Amino acid sequence: MNYINCKNNLPPEFLRKAIVFWCENSIQHIESFLSAIKSSSAVLEDEFLQEIKEIDLIFKSIYAEYSSEKSNLPSRPAILFKTNTRFIALLERIKLEAVSGYPILQQSVYHYIFEQNYINAIFGISVPQNSPIITVKFAPFYSNNCVFNQIYFWSVIGAMHPSLLLNNNDFATAINGYSKEYLRDTANSFNAICFSLSQMGKTNKKELTKIFNSFRQLNSSFLSFLISARSGSPKVFASTVKPTLSNSFYKGVGHMINEHKLVSELCDGIAETIN
Repeated sequence: MNYINCKNNLPPEFLRKAIVFWCENSIQHIESFLSAIKSSSAVLEDEFLQEIKEIDLIFKSIYAEYSSEKSNLPSRPAILFKTNTRFIALLERIKLEAVSGYPILQQSVYHYIFEQNYINAIFGISVPQNSPIITVKFAPFYSNNCVFNQIYFWSVIGAMHPSLLLNNNDFATAINGYSKEYLRDTANSFNAICFSLSQMGKTNKKELTKIFNSFRQLNSSFLSFLISARSGSPKVFASTVKPTLSNSFYKGVGHMINEHKLVSELCDGIAETIN
């Protein structure tokens, strides 16, 4: 499986950009999690806090190095995948040992675990047998497995994002009834795509193309909603006055926007492959 366009070969420059994107994404996951811990009554033990700060520094170091456009950097840096696997293992511990009594935090940790596993998967890095593996398996028995797996994975993430938004009490209180209904419908629609894919006994290109087109349209619609939410659009909120929401919330929305923009690029690549 490749980073974005499901083609067999990608130039080193493309892979470098992928590394930059996913390092930045991982850094944002850490920032969001630490911010959520501070705003809750949850306590993160010193052992966990120290470990996550060390991991954060490594991701930032890799990000800085690969942002420099050096031509002699490895296209699949071992340090990235080693650090990412370390981060996944830490999140698995935190999920059970630190935030099990906090459903919103636990949901966020599950979300991070899914995405961090995705990093290793798209670069073709095998997961050690004794390490937690991603729940959504990248099924190798589909001839169009890259297309199938990308749609499946991002539909899972797409279903999580509306739920994470609605779990923010300030946001959920400020938005209008239409927006609440839209977010619930969007989560259900992404889940429906997952279900449709899971019912396919074998890859049927015609059926896969139909599901892909629905997925692409849904992602585009949700991306537009996220952009409107960040701008304080009256289409989203109950009042015409832009609501006062935390900086961490807007950072979270920006993070989702970046991911769904990535999915839009992914869809452009898939369209060339599947049509």
